[in-house]
Amino acid sequence: MGNPAFKGKQFYAPKRVYRNADGTNREFSEMWTGDWWWFMQMELPDGVTIAPVIVSSDKTQLTRFAGDKQAWPVYLSIGNIEKETRRQPSARAMVLIGYIPISKLECFSRKTRSLEGYQLFHECMRTLLRPLIDAGTNGVDMQCADGFIRTIYPILASYIADYPEQCLVACCKESACPRCIINPKERGARLFSDSRDPGITIRVLGEKADGENPPEFDDHSLRAINPFWADLPHCNIFTSMTPDILHQLHKGVFKDHISSWATEATEGGEGEVDARFQCMSPHPSLRHFKRGISLTTQWTGTEHKNMEKVFLTVLAGATDPAVIRAVRGVLDFIYYAHFETHTDESLGLLDAAWLTFHDNKHIFEDLEIRKHFNISKLHNIKHYIDAIRSHGTADGFNTEGTERLHIDLAKMGYKATNKKEFIKQMTIWLRRQESIQRFCLYLQWAVPGYTAEISKNGSEVDEDEEEDEEEDEEEDDVNRVAAGDEVVESYTIAKKPALHNVSVTSIVSDYGATDFLQHLTSFIDTERLVGDIALSAASAFDLYKQVGFVLPPIPEVTSKPTPDVIHAVRAVPAMITSQGIKQAVPGRFSTVLVQESPSIVAGGPLSGLRVAQVRVIFKLPTEFGQYNHPLAYVHWYTPLRPTPNDLDTNMFTISRSSHNHRQRTSVIPVAKIIRSCHLAPKFGRKMPDTWTSSTVLDDATNFFY
Repeated sequence: MGNPAFKGKQFYAPKRVYRNADGTNREFSEMWTGDWWWFMQMELPDGVTIAPVIVSSDKTQLTRFAGDKQAWPVYLSIGNIEKETRRQPSARAMVLIGYIPISKLECFSRKTRSLEGYQLFHECMRTLLRPLIDAGTNGVDMQCADGFIRTIYPILASYIADYPEQCLVACCKESACPRCIINPKERGARLFSDSRDPGITIRVLGEKADGENPPEFDDHSLRAINPFWADLPHCNIFTSMTPDILHQLHKGVFKDHISSWATEATEGGEGEVDARFQCMSPHPSLRHFKRGISLTTQWTGTEHKNMEKVFLTVLAGATDPAVIRAVRGVLDFIYYAHFETHTDESLGLLDAAWLTFHDNKHIFEDLEIRKHFNISKLHNIKHYIDAIRSHGTADGFNTEGTERLHIDLAKMGYKATNKKEFIKQMTIWLRRQESIQRFCLYLQWAVPGYTAEISKNGSEVDEDEEEDEEEDEEEDDVNRVAAGDEVVESYTIAKKPALHNVSVTSIVSDYGATDFLQHLTSFIDTERLVGDIALSAASAFDLYKQVGFVLPPIPEVTSKPTPDVIHAVRAVPAMITSQGIKQAVPGRFSTVLVQESPSIVAGGPLSGLRVAQVRVIFKLPTEFGQYNHPLAYVHWYTPLRPTPNDLDTNMFTISRSSHNHRQRTSVIPVAKIIRSCHLAPKFGRKMPDTWTSSTVLDDATNFFY
């Protein structure tokens, strides 16, 4: 609370935010915009400040190739700090408060060993969180980052963990739900069940400990444990179980279930799906699975996300439409769940995506791929809407953040030990690292102009290195298109073109710009440019290889601008050199969105935009006329419709635009390009064997957008 580094990044009171003046479309983002903080504030004395305590625990492997050395770190943060700061490991807004011991518990019989292990966890957590009992009951005065002293009530509000650990904390079996008391055999249905009640659970567990046999013990699928949260004031441990996007969605619903079911339901099975992934059109933000997906044995969350981006178009045309709709429901749910800012409207779309899956999941039973859907992770996503409304958006509680902390606060510490009694050595090592970090922060505060930081390997990052980075950034010119006083778009391009004096013949043959001279002449006439000489086949041009864009932040997706790059690079054939055979490099011609006409608000976000493929990026020589922006020769695609025209995928379908059986092309200013976009080919029922990733944009005739 008092860390000055968090000044301006902390909030001390709940608030309700609405998109509409009449209060009909509420917004949810940070923890203080949710219902939990609002209702908790009304239960406490007037004028006090709540510190929503966020706890996370996750067992991790320390050894890499051999051995079974593990650590069980417990992390803590507070919901007063904005979630973007909490997600940054370098901000140190989430701190390590202890390691839970990992023991084989050989002193107990096999029959009781598991239960004693569960109880050991709760006893350790009780010890770690004991200070919250008095502070959460009576409050404690603290100096906050803004310099004010407030009476703080720290209350356990969120527990970040994967599903097995959520069940461990909730004292329930892993066949049950840690938030509600649904029957384990009904988890696959669209049912709404009663939430778990902490008071009832504590009473039932107490009666069980006294030798009684209350019926709720089996009905609620409980374990006979004395929970650590029983004495924590104002704590509802069950509603504190927040969404886990990594394990529940990416690694759970998508990877473990829906992707394998859909692959089995696809005509041609794994072979066809692999071939489609191998031939997927490229884009800078996509990973190319050059070997397909079936041969990959070790998956990461990043790979799951890259699969999800194109998985729907991979399946399109090769499986039953109900499979496509079920997969679309899951993917839509995943993307809506990632929103960093939600509203009542977007939560309605999240719920609609969940219903879309349930309306179409029967196809997997019809195809005899599944016999039931009593799967914990399929049921858990039902609680996402309630969790977002009460605690804020799910990106603030993702286990990806805590897994990243394992590197700094567990694995690096283990690497620094001699592997004997390593937990003690790890704590000493971490204490020294924290001392160094605190001293660096003190120097930055006490010494004006001091900017050096201690990196992980102990080296300093000084001002000279920052100056070098600034010099590198000056290599690009930034151009902006202004509409009145408002900057509409910006792009960056190299000061000097990469290729000089490229002939028209080379542009036509190497870049596929068949009508280059014709359309450049038309552009010069339209813009009324006056030059010294006329265009001819003997003219030469300077070409750029790429143009960079900065996409404005979208509150639902990110709070930071996003870099974007478009390419126009010709193919390089294989050649024999003195060092051996140099492999051929395919050409890269990006597909982009172009502002073809003024946008109309009522027409939607794509109004006035059209898809094109950039074939050449060049600078107009001054002898042909003075023009301030680089130009691009583009191939056009058919216009986008007002609404998606493929009902199963809910995507747009377009094809190459032609006139008199010739590709429709133009020369346009680079300033008219809004951003890059990805076109996925329509593979049909069976993908042609001749298609490759580098040629699919030329080989395919229809595309998804």
